[in-house]
Amino acid sequence: MQTLGKNIGALFITSLLFTGSVVSLKEVRAQVPQAPATSEIRTNIFVQDELYFGRNKSVGEVSNRDFQLFLQNEVTPRFPDGLTVLDANGQFLGSNGIIKEKTKLLVLIHSNSQEDREEIQEIIDNYKKQFQQESVLRVTSTPKQVRF
Repeated sequence: MQTLGKNIGALFITSLLFTGSVVSLKEVRAQVPQAPATSEIRTNIFVQDELYFGRNKSVGEVSNRDFQLFLQNEVTPRFPDGLTVLDANGQFLGSNGIIKEKTKLLVLIHSNSQEDREEIQEIIDNYKKQFQQESVLRVTSTPKQVRF
């Protein structure tokens, strides 16, 4: 019985310790990462945009060659510093049920300037027009700390 009393006492003291630490927690707010002033690594704050280009068309699909030409003519001139393209398989709920399609995922990491945002919108508009697409999904992430 004495052991049970010690265990209950230890449990009580432990619970007080945890309760005290919960009460003392402070609210933490997210902050945009800042580069250290003395950093030897080139550090910048950028935004990441992901563009999901569906490849289905009313007849056929956007070929790899057609997409490469689009990339060469529309994207690379606007973002010559670099980009990433991934092949993906996507799906969405259409009026006739689940629609599955091959997708090209374009990842752009760029400055958060009005000019870059407009360039991305032009890329989207040109893709929709050139390949008869209803939409291009765009996901913009909050500022990212990028190091080279």
